[in-house]
Amino acid sequence: MARHPGGTSMTARVNEAASADRAPTSVDALATVIREHHDAHRPVRLVGNGTWLQGGGPFVDATPLSLHALSGVVEYTPGDLVITVRAGTTVHELAAITAEHGQMLASAPYGSPESTIGAMIATAAPAPLALDDLQVRDLVLGLTVVTGTGAITRAGGRVVKNVAGFDLVRLHTGAWGTLGAIAEVSLRLHAIPHRDLVIGGRLSAELGDAIPPLVANRAPIPMQVMLVPGEAPQLLARVSGNSARVDSLRERLMRLGARDLVELSGTQVDALRVTAPDAMVLRLRTALSDAVPFVRAVRDAFPTATLVYSPLRGSLRVVLPRWDAQQAFDVDLTEAADQSDAVMGTVTRALGTVARLATTFGASHPIAIAIDQGRRQHPTRTPLEVGIKRALDPTDICNRLDAVAPAPAPLPV
Repeated sequence: MARHPGGTSMTARVNEAASADRAPTSVDALATVIREHHDAHRPVRLVGNGTWLQGGGPFVDATPLSLHALSGVVEYTPGDLVITVRAGTTVHELAAITAEHGQMLASAPYGSPESTIGAMIATAAPAPLALDDLQVRDLVLGLTVVTGTGAITRAGGRVVKNVAGFDLVRLHTGAWGTLGAIAEVSLRLHAIPHRDLVIGGRLSAELGDAIPPLVANRAPIPMQVMLVPGEAPQLLARVSGNSARVDSLRERLMRLGARDLVELSGTQVDALRVTAPDAMVLRLRTALSDAVPFVRAVRDAFPTATLVYSPLRGSLRVVLPRWDAQQAFDVDLTEAADQSDAVMGTVTRALGTVARLATTFGASHPIAIAIDQGRRQHPTRTPLEVGIKRALDPTDICNRLDAVAPAPAPLPV
């Protein structure tokens, strides 16, 4: 359990929020609380169950406003494969409710099963080996959000095909609660497959020979290559469907170089979603054509990190142990080449080194970067982001950032 410097667990601190500010149990009550904070220009730290307060930010130390009491099902029609729940409903509770009808949420993100649905959407938490590789953004149909002024807004709907108005659903998904508090969520569900397994085995070929076939033959198998320092590369994959399809996909993985395949237990699958609270977690992405030089560059730049590469999306999750992360971000590294500076912008010298190495290995596309956990730098906002923030939270009370750096100058065309 993560702890803040005072020694009290973060979860305990959040659960004590009711003593500092009442925990709302309805959308109207939530709107009232936020409106009061808006009128007083007093910031709040929006949280769910407080199971992952290390992500995003850095945020100011504000009054916690826990949404854990705003829970339960609003509407569920199993025949439509759509459910609407309040934001404080946990991932575990949602799974239990939908399983009774042979249904499931396709994405099980990194983190605790006690994480709330609202927090899952606010953080756009990535999910390892999601069914059909569907991520949070693919499953949210509609949202009820209380903005920083206390206004109750609704976006999207409760049907799969909904094209009315601007896509405010995606605007709030991944905004880390900085534009308002997510109160209710409509989600797209899927039927639970007849067989649904996660299997894993070692890769028989060297990294440079193993990755290209996985990228070329990636569909329709959600899979990831795990690189743990000192261990042979491992291939993990989710195979689902009827028995014939599962067996066929298993044989396909063996043809792609996987050896000694075994089925992972539920406990082992859950362990894939757990990350040490004091680690730094980076999420990098580039073109699939650059997969080999990209992975090699990151591995060389961070030799003590655990890497998880997704051949389906071309994304790479980098988990740096605490002290190695601090060293990587504090040491005086050689400045990156011009191409690397253009790719990395102002993120960090360490990540600039990744870009430089990728260029050295022959990568030809930019690298997109997100810091999921352990951010030390102040984030930047573009003029468009500043305008959206002013419209939805003009007094900046919702998850106020510790400091916001000016946006970098636009790159020359």
